[in-house]
Amino acid sequence: MSHSAGMTCVRPFRVVLMGLAGLWLTACVASQAKGPVGLQPANDRLLLAGDIHVAEAHLRDFGVDPGPVDGLFTAETQAAVRAYQARYGLPVSGLLDRRTRLELLPGLDQPGVVR
Repeated sequence: MSHSAGMTCVRPFRVVLMGLAGLWLTACVASQAKGPVGLQPANDRLLLAGDIHVAEAHLRDFGVDPGPVDGLFTAETQAAVRAYQARYGLPVSGLLDRRTRLELLPGLDQPGVVR
């Protein structure tokens, strides 16, 4: 096999690989563009299992069923957060974002609170 014959096999492989990478990047960008405008994930604060446990207990106290009060953010917890947000006029995201935490978990986001 000559050197040029080996290069002809590599070239189509590179083209296919680059095409797949471009397709993957396009899919990633397109998937990020969907959803309600202006809603951001709750990435402003890392919530511990204890924080989620308290949130679940408070959701239950407000008459919304989060499922088991176990400190795990499940689909049931998310549905309960959505119901709470809708009931109290908050942006409905299903996430424990800052506005929801301020209403549901008073004192959690206060400066100087050590956890």
